[in-house]
Amino acid sequence: MLRIKKSISMIMLMLLTVTFFVGCGSKEEETVAAQLTAIETYSVKTGDIQLVHNSFGNIKPLREVAIVPKVAEKVTSIMKDMGDRVAEGDILFSLEKTSFYQQLDQLDAQLRQQLMQAEAAMRQTEIQYYSAKEDYNRMKALYEAQAVSRQMLDTHENAYKLAESQYNNAKDNYYLLQNKVLVGTAEDNTHLTAEAKSVLETQKESILKMITDSEVRSPITGIVANRNIEIGEMVSPQMPAFTVVDIDAVVIETEVTEGMISSISIGQETAVSIQALDGKKFTGIVDSISPVVSEQRVGYPVKIIINNVTHEIRPGMFAEISFVIDNRSNTLLVPMEAVLTIDGVSSVFVLKDNDIVARQMVETGAKDGEYFEITKGLQEGDLVVVKGQHFIIDGEKVQPVGGVQ
Repeated sequence: MLRIKKSISMIMLMLLTVTFFVGCGSKEEETVAAQLTAIETYSVKTGDIQLVHNSFGNIKPLREVAIVPKVAEKVTSIMKDMGDRVAEGDILFSLEKTSFYQQLDQLDAQLRQQLMQAEAAMRQTEIQYYSAKEDYNRMKALYEAQAVSRQMLDTHENAYKLAESQYNNAKDNYYLLQNKVLVGTAEDNTHLTAEAKSVLETQKESILKMITDSEVRSPITGIVANRNIEIGEMVSPQMPAFTVVDIDAVVIETEVTEGMISSISIGQETAVSIQALDGKKFTGIVDSISPVVSEQRVGYPVKIIINNVTHEIRPGMFAEISFVIDNRSNTLLVPMEAVLTIDGVSSVFVLKDNDIVARQMVETGAKDGEYFEITKGLQEGDLVVVKGQHFIIDGEKVQPVGGVQ
């Protein structure tokens, strides 16, 4: 009886053990089913795409002017500072003018002295002229009366002409100083009037110009980028005192390859993205294209201009420029993230029947930052994996959870 009870107990224990392992096996199967990789897909469609070439470049002001004084003097006042907006012709700073006015007074005194000397010379030659003229007329009358020889008449005639020439020269010199006008004789012996300046007058004008240049003005409308001087400091034409920039528009300097140069043209619009402004996009215009590659560059220099009236774009920022090279219509498109490239070979995962994915080799064409053109390997309506593609392998069963169908 005891042995029968022990046998029944052993049988019951074995049944419980089998039941336990069977239960555990069911839970493992459920766990495996729950671990299928979740993916999202995109249905391949036809559409239009632009063939885009991207290049990069630095942003510079449309104009940047280093302003240097034309005279060497001490700074007496500064009207503008860094960051100030200036208009063309605004005074930036002033220089000491005392020495220039002293030079001007000295030249005026010399001019007045020269004028007095020229007047005295004119009066003296005038007396000599009329005396020689009178002698000549008297000698001419005697010659006509056959009282003197022809040689005597010629001598007085030459003396008269010399006195006349000296008198005219003295008058010219006097009126040059008094009226700044020189009376000359043209080839047809008619008198002409032309402006001419004496050496002292030229020096005077030079000093007046230095006085004007002592008020240093901005040659352009823009913003003061740098101020390198202080009141009381000596400045000279060898040292830039101010830098003024015009950033109402900015210039991007970039390069394109020899394969690109024939595909872009002056006036062409380009898309420009600036990372420092959170990738904000702007429209630029190709302003110039160099026909040659410079020694310091690897491509052909190109300049793009962007309107910047809000001054949002700052010189020194870095820009990405997208040149549209070609437009493709009615072509197969897939999101760029769907294409996996390994060792130069491009492929996508395509969702097949029974939620099985297959790796499909593809050939790509144009790209626009969002889509790839597919030239070979897919058909319209194919479902390509756009999320989860980095965590699956060819032939794996997956769990589609969303995406564009």
